[in-house]
Amino acid sequence: MNQVALVGRIVREIELRDVGDEKIVLNNVIAIQRHYRTENGNEADFIPFVVWGKRAELIEEYCDKGDLIGLSGKMQSRSYQNTDQETVYVVEMLVNDVQLLQPKKQAIV
Repeated sequence: MNQVALVGRIVREIELRDVGDEKIVLNNVIAIQRHYRTENGNEADFIPFVVWGKRAELIEEYCDKGDLIGLSGKMQSRSYQNTDQETVYVVEMLVNDVQLLQPKKQAIV
């Protein structure tokens, strides 16, 4: 079973990319605060996530960096060759559902 649900804050500015064939993707990171403190204060885990299509457009329209958001989906791993021809391994969340928990932008109806 591969199911993940996370609640946290969007780390980077929202930026959509058009990858061709009318496909839109959003790559970002969610910061999830840990429930304990260390001598350095609160700590967080930073989880990369990927959102495709209408859900990506929804996040771009209604969310900003720092907003609280709920994501559900699955974890996936992949690898690619960087410019130095080294293999880079990535583990990220592939988002299936989005919950806007603290949108800063207001919908225009």
